[in-house]
Amino acid sequence: MAENDTPVSNGDPAHAPERKHWKHLYSEIVATEICTGCAACVVACPHHVIEMQDFRPAMQDSLLGIDNCQHGEDGCSLCAMACLRLDPDFDAIEHLLYGRRRKHPSEPWGVTRKMMLGRTSSSDIMTKGQDGGVVTAIIGWMLSTGELDGATCAKPMKDTPWLDEPFVATTPEELLTGAGSRYTYCSTPLALKMAAERKLKKVAAIGVSCESTAVREMAAEGIKRWSRMVKFVAGLMCNETFQYEPFINDIVQGRYGIDISQVTKINVKGDVYVTLTDGTDVRIPLKECQETSNEWCHHCPDFAAEHADISFGGIGLKGWTMCLIRTEYGEDVWNRAVAAGVIEVMPAEEDPAGLKVLERLAKKQRFRVGPFEPQASGRWPVREVLDRVRREALAEYQGASAPE
Repeated sequence: MAENDTPVSNGDPAHAPERKHWKHLYSEIVATEICTGCAACVVACPHHVIEMQDFRPAMQDSLLGIDNCQHGEDGCSLCAMACLRLDPDFDAIEHLLYGRRRKHPSEPWGVTRKMMLGRTSSSDIMTKGQDGGVVTAIIGWMLSTGELDGATCAKPMKDTPWLDEPFVATTPEELLTGAGSRYTYCSTPLALKMAAERKLKKVAAIGVSCESTAVREMAAEGIKRWSRMVKFVAGLMCNETFQYEPFINDIVQGRYGIDISQVTKINVKGDVYVTLTDGTDVRIPLKECQETSNEWCHHCPDFAAEHADISFGGIGLKGWTMCLIRTEYGEDVWNRAVAAGVIEVMPAEEDPAGLKVLERLAKKQRFRVGPFEPQASGRWPVREVLDRVRREALAEYQGASAPE
C-alpha cells in the first residue's frame, strides 16, 4: 500500500474492516510484551507522537490516552503498517526480495543463494570486530568507495559501559567505533531518522533479525520515506538479547566480580565468554545469562536474519563469520568485496559442525511462535499449513476443555 493511500472499501463502508493503527498496535503488541523495541513505528510516524521509552514505543499525545491516537482515528496507520509483529506481510517481503516464500520446512534459515565463511583481511578490524569482522569490513569498504554514504548501526554509549545507542557512521573509521557485539538491545532503526536529518540517500541498515525485517516491512508496505534510503541490509543472526541491568550489573559485575572497565569483548559460543584486557576469558554459563533475556525474544521465529541482503553470524570456526548471501544484490556486493581483497572466504561446507549448529538454532527458534500469534507466518510460511495447524490446535483445546 502506498504511503499516502486512504482506506478503500468495495462494499458497504460500514462493514469494511477497521484499519489498524496505534490503538491496535498498543493493545495487540506493546501491551502483550511481544513488541521487539525495534522502533520502526517511531520512525514511520509522520506526526512525531510516538517515542521510545525503556525500549518500548510510547504515545506522547495524551489527547486520547496512551492506548489510542487521534491521528490514527483520523485515518493514519503508518505505525501499524511498519510493525513486524502486527500482521507482518512476510509474503510481500519475501516475494519482493526473492520472488517466493522460503520453503517449509527445508529452509529454516531462510532463502539463500550462497553460504560462505568469511573473515576480514584487516588486522585492525579483526582485533576490534566480532568473530571474523566481515560486517565491518564489507560496510566500511562500501562507504570508502561511495557505494554507501552512511550506515545505521549501534555504538557504545560514552557514559554507560556495554550499552549501545543508535548511530550513523559515514566513514570506515566511524563504523569501526561501533564494531563488536554487546548483547544488550539497541533500537538501531532509530538511526534512520538521523540519516534523514543528514540527507543521506544510500544507507546500509545493520541490525539483528527483527530489525532487518522491520526495514523490509516498511518497504513491503510502501513506506517509501524510509525504505528508499536503505540500499543494503546487513542482518545479524540473533538468538536473544539481554537486559542491561541484570546482565551487566547483576551477573557480569555482581555475581562474577568482573570490572567492566577491563572488558574488551563479550561473545556467546555455547556459553558467554567475557574477554579482559589481559587476554583472559571468564566463562559464564549461558543458562545464567538467559534468565536476563528480553521477553520479546521468546516470540521471535527468526534466528538467521532471513530478510537481509547478507546475514552474518559467529557460528562455528573461531575467527570466521558464517555468511548467508541471500539477494542478487547481496551476492554482487559479496563477489566484488572478495575480488577487492576486503575479505577472505571459504565455502561453508568447510565447517560442517557450524552448519549443523546453524540448522539446529534456526529450527529451534521457529518453535518459539504459536499458531495464533500475529507473526505465526514467520514459522509456517505456507498458508494452508498454518490454517491446518490452527484448526488442529483449536480442536485439541476444545477437546481438552469439554466437560467429562
